[in-house]
Amino acid sequence: MPLSAAPTDDSSAVKRLSLTLPYQDGAYRIAVHAPAGAPPAGGWPAMVMLDGEGCFETAVEALARMSRRPDATGTSPLVLIGLSASGRDPQRRHREQDFGPRGSASPFADFIETELLPSVANKVPVDRSALTLFGHSLGGYFALWMLTHRPHLFAAAAAISPSIWWDADALRNALARKAPSNPTVLLCVGEWEDALPPWQDARADRDDVRQRRADRQMVRRAHEFADLLAGQIGADKVQYRLLAEEDHASIVSAAIPRALRLASSTAP
Repeated sequence: MPLSAAPTDDSSAVKRLSLTLPYQDGAYRIAVHAPAGAPPAGGWPAMVMLDGEGCFETAVEALARMSRRPDATGTSPLVLIGLSASGRDPQRRHREQDFGPRGSASPFADFIETELLPSVANKVPVDRSALTLFGHSLGGYFALWMLTHRPHLFAAAAAISPSIWWDADALRNALARKAPSNPTVLLCVGEWEDALPPWQDARADRDDVRQRRADRQMVRRAHEFADLLAGQIGADKVQYRLLAEEDHASIVSAAIPRALRLASSTAP
């Protein structure tokens, strides 16, 4: 979608929809934020956001501000789709089940492809060739997993502080077997996901925290995987960003504007 040099007419005019889709032992609540104006001929580009209860509203606010001036921000109007599972039993560890598939099978990937995307498309005109998947932590791992196992679904992926340690070998092996077709990928990780910020360095449990971070190696693994991707799909398709003074929690807000630019870039 070409970026206009003029502010959009009314970025506050939007559609807000809420859906509930059954899934396994419970349901996912789906929040949809869509521009109210006439869509492009092929539909709106869209970004699917995992763990929507922790990032969707932040993205809505950022999009409202940024899409007023596409020429200045690189961000155009688009659809945001947030998935929240707050009603599911936390003892069932649904995030590990849904976002951390082992092997090539994933009921949650099937749910996204056959339930979520068609349900949203029935309500809002979405361009299925211009979809971005946004995930943080284990959701970031899942975004990378989808690139290597369901490459036809998403034109772009924003993997924020991805928990590659969950199964690094599986991701690398899947990438070696078959490179994603032509996605654009954003990998962000925070400076303070390795080094301890001053307030943690002063805590009594700092050695335990430091050891846990040494075991997971968030920064090194993200950088290495970005390099692997660049070797497969081209350096121009991979954005690796080490964000200064951000930790595993704070990085979400800092990464969202970058992800919105990424999602905007997928539109024809």
